[in-house]
Amino acid sequence: MKSDSMSGPLSLTDAEKEIDYTKRLPDAEFDVMQAVWEGTPPVNTAYLMERVGRDRGWKAPTLISFLDRLEKRGYLVSEKRGKEKYYTPVAERDPYLRGMTELFVKRYHGGSFVHMMDALYSDRKLSENDIDELLQWLKTKY
Repeated sequence: MKSDSMSGPLSLTDAEKEIDYTKRLPDAEFDVMQAVWEGTPPVNTAYLMERVGRDRGWKAPTLISFLDRLEKRGYLVSEKRGKEKYYTPVAERDPYLRGMTELFVKRYHGGSFVHMMDALYSDRKLSENDIDELLQWLKTKY
């Protein structure tokens, strides 16, 4: 939902909160979302250019194009304050990452956590610290 400086702060409706976390964002859009999630909302285009645009060699219109796409997909809402637009995430980072990780494990490892771990560590050993962390994680989950 967009609002202008006359209508007050952003409000997120239930419909806007319904995001399909099983659809992968293109890498560039994910990088923009990462920068938004890492910021203190709402973030403006100047902040996002500094965080992601310059590193990728983008001009402002390129960044704005990605922001518009993310807004159309329901990942962001914007608010115009004077000449500057401010963006607030609607999508949450953890559900998105969980959805993408589940798709990855399902697609590339047949849905098996063990097969994924074997692929990652087939030619190297887990450190004692990694093993301790994994055991602690398993104890808290099961």
